[in-house]
Formats: sequence, C-alpha cells, structure tokens
Amino acid sequence: MIEPMKAKTIIKIQEWVNKLSCLLIFICIIAIVWKPIIAFADNGDTIVHVTNTGKCYHTAGCYHLRSDREMTLYEAVVENGYNPCIDCNPPIYDGPEPLHEKMEKSQSSSSSKSNNTTNSKEKTDIAEKDEEGETLFLKVIIGLMACFLGLKLIGFTKRTYKKWRIEKELFLQEQNRYMALYANKDPLSLVDIPKDSFIKDGYPCSNGNGPYGDYTVYIAKKNGKVLHVKPECGGVNLAPINYAQVYNLPHCKRCASGKKIKLPKIGWYQEYIEITRIKKKYQIP
Repeated sequence: MIEPMKAKTIIKIQEWVNKLSCLLIFICIIAIVWKPIIAFADNGDTIVHVTNTGKCYHTAGCYHLRSDREMTLYEAVVENGYNPCIDCNPPIYDGPEPLHEKMEKSQSSSSSKSNNTTNSKEKTDIAEKDEEGETLFLKVIIGLMACFLGLKLIGFTKRTYKKWRIEKELFLQEQNRYMALYANKDPLSLVDIPKDSFIKDGYPCSNGNGPYGDYTVYIAKKNGKVLHVKPECGGVNLAPINYAQVYNLPHCKRCASGKKIKLPKIGWYQEYIEITRIKKKYQIP
C-alpha cells in the first residue's frame, strides 16, 4: 500500500517530467525550423563598388576605381551582370538566385574571367555539399524526433496508468478510513449541535425571530458588504440572510454599538458540511 505523501510526491515528479519532455520537443522543432533559415541566408546584401563604364565590381580600395558608386552584391551580379574583379578579389555571390545572362555569357566568352568560372564551379560544389549536409541534418533531427515522440507516447501511457493507479489507491485508502468513521451515520449525529438549533433548507436555524431564528442577520439588498444585526439601520434597505452565509463579513458598527452583540457559533455547522461533502465524495452510505 502506497503512503499518501509518497504517492503525491511521485505524481508531482511525473508532472515535471511531462513539462521537461514538452520543452525538449519545442527545442527540436526550433532546431528543424532554424537550420533552413540559416541555410538560406546569403551575402547578397554585401556592399560592392562599380564604375560607370566598367563591367566588374570591386572592393572599396581597388586601384581600378576612379569615380564609383555603391550597390549590393545581389544588384551587381544578379540584376546587372557585373563580374568580380580579378585584381581585388571581391566576394563571390553565394545566394540561390541565378546569375544574370550577361554575366554568364561574359564568363564563357572572356578568358580574363576564367578564374571566376572556376570559383563558380567550386561554389556550386560547396553548395551541393552544404545541401547534402543540411539534408542529413534534417533527417537526423526528424529521426530523433520520431524516436523521441514514440518513447514519449509510451512513457506518457505508462505514467498516466501509474498515476491513475496511485490516485485510485489513495482514493480507496481515504474511502476506507472515512467509511469506518461515517458509514451509516447521520452527519448531525456526529457534531455537537447547540441547544434548540437544527438544519432547515441546508442552513442552521433556531426558534426565534426572523426566518432563521438566532442565525438571522441582515445585509443591504444591493452590494451588501457589511453584516447588520438589526433589520433597520440608518435607512439602508436590508434583507434577511443566514449568518452561515456571511459570517466573514465585517460587522456594522452603527447597529452593533451600545450593546454586546452575541452571534451564534457555526463551527458545528461547518463540521456538518464537511462530513456531508466527504460522504458524498467517497460514496459513503
């Protein structure tokens, strides 16, 4: 038989394991999404320099530059077809966009730009290797995710069953304990009821004035936030209510002043309500 405190500790640990598993799944999803974002990043926003009459783009300090203007590497290569200068070795565009027709023709017809053709081939080989690496990375992540989710599902099923079994055993333990205390007994017989008090419509009552006898108090009909002991107080429109419903409200100082107000004790009623709740929860006759 599992001790209640130990069982509750086990349930708490299982809840934290579930939270940690959800965090790991979130991290794996972020890894899958973030890798393609990094892969698709390119250097197209790099600033290069071109001349008004030349056909090449340059770095800022190239001696070929006289009067020059700036543009992005993407604009120079993809939109305008500029070739890289073979003297200053500016960056080679590594984005996914195809090269400009003029640049491709220029590269194939000009022997002075053969170096760039070699660079383009090397860039293509590198890109293919990167793509293969990215594909392998994604396959590994997806495989790990599939294994993790499968293990997670199996573990969740086991934990759910174990938690249910623990909670059921705890319930049966509590049920047996309360059964021995309250079975076939009237809750009123188990509490110390004050003289002349009884239960009416679910609330404590006694013989006397008001609908609930000594348990009758008053609150304002609208937004009642103060407990009154007299049916009339300062012209406020009051309505009777059972003391057990509003015992925690502050008392009106006006109608309680000048005399000692003695309100009934309701500890016995609260104990009666608790026993009734337990008998209902644990199905005790």
